[in-house]
Amino acid sequence: MTTQQLSAFLDDFERSAHEASVNEENYRREIAVRLKELANERAFGFRRLNLMRTVVAAIQDCETEDDAVVRGSAAFLREVGWSAENESQQESLEKFQPVIRACWQMKQAGTGDEASDDAKPEEKPADIGKQLSEFENWFGKARNGPFLSVLEREIVELPLVEIC
Repeated sequence: MTTQQLSAFLDDFERSAHEASVNEENYRREIAVRLKELANERAFGFRRLNLMRTVVAAIQDCETEDDAVVRGSAAFLREVGWSAENESQQESLEKFQPVIRACWQMKQAGTGDEASDDAKPEEKPADIGKQLSEFENWFGKARNGPFLSVLEREIVELPLVEIC
């Protein structure tokens, strides 16, 4: 091999190594994006679960739908850290009330499994998941961001103190 051929041979290896490096960096960026998406899905899933656990627990002993709406609304406000003093919070609370009503209807219907398939549509309890999804979609459009981000809690890191 001549010097020129050796140089071309090494240039091919260098080009291949740089291409592999670029591919690796692109893949790392894709992984980072996907990890962030999965972390958000997980966080939103647990926030949704905790919110609904709180609301369902609040309406558990209610005897009327109106009482359930009052208690469920209070639980909702407490969970999101709102007071409903401003118009946007009040509007959000009003838009969430169909979710509370759906929970109440499900509670009144038993577990929901007892509702017969041949029951009239108006007799079937509302779909809680559908109502919650509609609320979250409305909130996202109206407030330019996902509702579940409101439930994000800042974690304060405290210094480790050793006691001797």
